[in-house]
Amino acid sequence: MTEGEFEEIYDLFWAKLYSLAYNYFRDKTTAQELVQDVFVNFWMKRENLGHVEDLSAYLFRSMKNRIYDHFDKIASQEKLVRQARQTFSEETHATEEAVAYDETLELLNSEIDKLPDTTKTIFRLSRFDRYTNEEIASRLHVSGKAVEYHISQALKKLRLRLDHLIFFIIAMVLLGACA
Repeated sequence: MTEGEFEEIYDLFWAKLYSLAYNYFRDKTTAQELVQDVFVNFWMKRENLGHVEDLSAYLFRSMKNRIYDHFDKIASQEKLVRQARQTFSEETHATEEAVAYDETLELLNSEIDKLPDTTKTIFRLSRFDRYTNEEIASRLHVSGKAVEYHISQALKKLRLRLDHLIFFIIAMVLLGACA
């Protein structure tokens, strides 16, 4: 195929192929790019097109294939964008949760540090280190009732100081200790 023959084919089919692509995308630039792709591919394969009997059908099939490929490309890009947004959202959410957890734990530790030493030690062993009351009593050489008393006092004082946050804080601490 000569350049002159290619130009004739180009002039004859360009508007028809453009129309087809434009009807799918309603975007001039996309339609023009797809038509150009079809003709570039046609020119590159010109040596091997001797078997083509219906040039019009060949070009329109090529155009539809480009259109379908473009739809696939768009779908893949949209999927990647959705995945990126979801990942970013999950990471942001996880970061916010971690910051909230750290701030809450810092507030709780600050209030625990204000407790009397024995009460503080027993409370930490019970709630943070997950020792049973019997284990704490044995370790500190105090009675089980004393352990219960100190835990009760710690909770009462923390409840008063932290008021509305106590249930949230205890839940966070227990969940954090269990994880």
